[in-house]
Amino acid sequence: MVVDLGGGTADITVHQKCEDNTLEEVLPASGGPWGGKAVDDQFIKFLSELVEEKVWEEFKKKNMEDYLEITRSFETKKRTIKPDKKGSTRMPIPHALVKLCLESHGVEKFKEIIQKSEAHKDNVTISAGKLVWDNNFFRGFFKKTIDGIVKHIDELYQESEVKDVRIIVMVGGFSECELVQDAIKKHFGGKSNIIVPEDAGLAVLKGAVFFGHVPDAISRRSARYTYGIQTWPEFREGHHPKERKVQIGKSVRCRNVFFKIVTKGEKVMPGYMKSQVFQALHNNENLLDCGVFVSDKKNPKYVDDPECRLLGHLQVPLNVEKQTLETLIVETLIFGETELKFKAKDVYSDMQCEVIFDLLKD
Repeated sequence: MVVDLGGGTADITVHQKCEDNTLEEVLPASGGPWGGKAVDDQFIKFLSELVEEKVWEEFKKKNMEDYLEITRSFETKKRTIKPDKKGSTRMPIPHALVKLCLESHGVEKFKEIIQKSEAHKDNVTISAGKLVWDNNFFRGFFKKTIDGIVKHIDELYQESEVKDVRIIVMVGGFSECELVQDAIKKHFGGKSNIIVPEDAGLAVLKGAVFFGHVPDAISRRSARYTYGIQTWPEFREGHHPKERKVQIGKSVRCRNVFFKIVTKGEKVMPGYMKSQVFQALHNNENLLDCGVFVSDKKNPKYVDDPECRLLGHLQVPLNVEKQTLETLIVETLIFGETELKFKAKDVYSDMQCEVIFDLLKD
């Protein structure tokens, strides 16, 4: 299991080593907003509540350099805070913020502002121009984020494909935080070996460079979604809902049916290709719009269902002069290492178009 903890998100995936020394993706990447920024947000929320939101926003607006200095100081504390160390954590507070707070609250000392805060008067003090927290309270800034990471990994361990995982590799800048490492080791150290490589923050970059040189290092991937194409097949009484029944010329069709190409969780090798022939609905069109859709469900029925969304579309020019009573279009999906290529070809005119979707951004 690779646990990638970056600034914005936590991305977790599971791989298995194959006999040919390549990797097979057992579970596609999943995760949530549990990166280092989520901890920053909790800290900023605390300061905003302490001095009042309007004062904090005015401070950011007028003193951006001092604001950035606060965030840099907190970033240093994030990397050095220990899981079990007693005592206190200190951070300098900019003079500009102190001055603005005193003017806005009409007091002489910043200590009076702390005492006015019902939510935090017992959580922080000020000494020699520095805010002082008890370490137990300071570690609380991390709790919600770490709990989210642990909960998600625990849910993954309930999957049958993951129960035999014996190694957890922690990478990304936030994985260097000792609080995160400690929580992962306490919860999962009994069932898996926890590995935090040296310079974990650079591991993702190094891996990307390595993958660029050895693109076949991952021999099979697990489809993150169910992929399909929008179709309008012939309407079947008793099978299709009546509200989807559409009359087009002499034929009766069912609108917006999801034609499945690959099922979520299906193992896909690089270069995997699947084609399907479809009939154009109208024979007098100059342009045909072909849509590729994805769904979190394994067996979606219609492309306009709430769980489906448009990945992208491709417009295919049609040669009206060469069209017959049945204009046939071959639509093909080709799965690459990190990309999905979609091709559409007019059978009779040989006109072909293609588009590439970046699955890493998806």
